[in-house]
Amino acid sequence: MYDRTLTVATSDPIDSSTCVLCGPVPAVPVEMRDGFRIVRCQQCGLIFVHGWQTLGGLDELYSPAYFRHEGTSAVGYGDYLAHRALHLRNARALLTVLEREIPGPSRRIVDIGCAHGFFLAAARERGWTGYGVDISADAVRYARDTLGLAVLRGDIEQAGLEPGSFDAVALVGTIEHLPDPLRTLRAAARLLRPGGHLLITTLDVEGALRHYEWKPPEHLYYFSFRTLAALVRAAGLDVRWRRWYWAWYSVSDLAARLWRYWRLPGAAGVARALDRAGVGRLAVRIPTNEMLVLARRR
Repeated sequence: MYDRTLTVATSDPIDSSTCVLCGPVPAVPVEMRDGFRIVRCQQCGLIFVHGWQTLGGLDELYSPAYFRHEGTSAVGYGDYLAHRALHLRNARALLTVLEREIPGPSRRIVDIGCAHGFFLAAARERGWTGYGVDISADAVRYARDTLGLAVLRGDIEQAGLEPGSFDAVALVGTIEHLPDPLRTLRAAARLLRPGGHLLITTLDVEGALRHYEWKPPEHLYYFSFRTLAALVRAAGLDVRWRRWYWAWYSVSDLAARLWRYWRLPGAAGVARALDRAGVGRLAVRIPTNEMLVLARRR
């Protein structure tokens, strides 16, 4: 996993940095972390990792160790698969949002950044036809072989899906990971039928809960609602609404996340102790520092 040593950044403008919305424009340093410079576009305010165009080997980041580790790093997960029931529970809540907007019964959805496929598995339970893409070979293998899902490793533009044939596209905790989110959103827009919906969850840097971490190279973008809405509109979609995203966590996972957030040792041990005490697997639904955004194709 990546070291997360903090280095204080200055506020002096740097040379032009390519903003996905504005192109090459001056940017102000916000943070230095693990050798990555995080900057804010002086024109639109979008926060992103400087030099994202030259980043290579991001597929190596999403190895099996990303989904299961016991270190103090907040990058990745302590044990992603161990929380399958909660992933399904959160997926069902998000699908309910989409189902209020999209009449059944033959709904079709694409999940971009589908990981091990739990969102798609929940969609299948409810009668959706689903397809997914993800960069992690291990996660894609699980989705295909264990869950029997139609999932491709790679980019959405390589998936060969029929344009204009989907009722919904989901990016659940995905857009902040993408080297070029505008290109991905444009590809998503092409897949949607007229009136089809795009669902996004991501960190809100101007939200009510502003406790968050800089996590390059895992997170390449840090959106406010204003900058995310501008990105969605640039992709040819209309924003319908934004809500505060509430999600289910296990007590042990929530405790481990707090331990790692405060950089305290023994996060995995705390989680195991809670599990042994019989309370670690209890589920709690809490407000997160993320936003839930729904958009629609014109």
